[in-house]
Amino acid sequence: MINGIEVFDCSMREIGYQTGWNFSEKTVRDIYNFAQGTGIDYVELGFFHNEEADPGRGIFRYCSTKNEEIKEVFRSTKNITKLSAMRDIQRPLSKLLPAKESILDTIRILTRSHETELDVLDRYVTEALELGYEVFINFTSSGRNPIEQNIRFAEFAKEKGAHAIEFADTESVMTEDYVRNTIRECHKVGVRLGCHFHDKNGTAEQLADLALAEGADYMDVTHIGLGGKWRDGNLTMEYLLRKLGVNGGYEATIVKNEIIEDLIQFHPFSAAE
Repeated sequence: MINGIEVFDCSMREIGYQTGWNFSEKTVRDIYNFAQGTGIDYVELGFFHNEEADPGRGIFRYCSTKNEEIKEVFRSTKNITKLSAMRDIQRPLSKLLPAKESILDTIRILTRSHETELDVLDRYVTEALELGYEVFINFTSSGRNPIEQNIRFAEFAKEKGAHAIEFADTESVMTEDYVRNTIRECHKVGVRLGCHFHDKNGTAEQLADLALAEGADYMDVTHIGLGGKWRDGNLTMEYLLRKLGVNGGYEATIVKNEIIEDLIQFHPFSAAE
């Protein structure tokens, strides 16, 4: 935690669209060590996609079936900072391992707001909880949700005992009123809340400032603001750390350079559109 807010470094999951979720082991370990050294709470690796339905990607696309390979990457590195991955329930998935067998600590269940069926979501949340994971529910494409829908989502998360609820501005359409009202109403329900701001329209920093002022519990960032299926970018790690009074130092420069080198090396595997 940094100055009262918990941070997800989503660089690998988001930039994975440009590298096909291929990264050098040194880059991965340096991203993790940077997070550990600066007080970042989570490093998000990728997804739990089904390898047969989506072949030819790097190991961080398949965080269940490539668990042993990922464990080896982190064998001498894993410490307090948690590892997470996204479980996209509207895509073909691989079977989850019990948490005690997995390198992962946390599952963020991804559901597109307009496609969400609460009975289906209920099954996936229950499964992850029963397997021993810390569980977040991430509602993507949420910027056009009416506030009543977000309240219902928050009530569902509280009923299920999810660790937190998060809203992603996938299309960069959130307004200040949207962010303010959603944070306030979810806190009234009694759930912790996180924000994931894309930056198509250059509004991520403005909305992040408001979310911090309103007491958001979690914030998602990526190094250099890179990533996204549509190369639309995210709130930058650099901006949030500066806002929170943290100097990333030379280690941040190293990580940024290594990410750029991986983008060049693994560009032929890009899954970005």
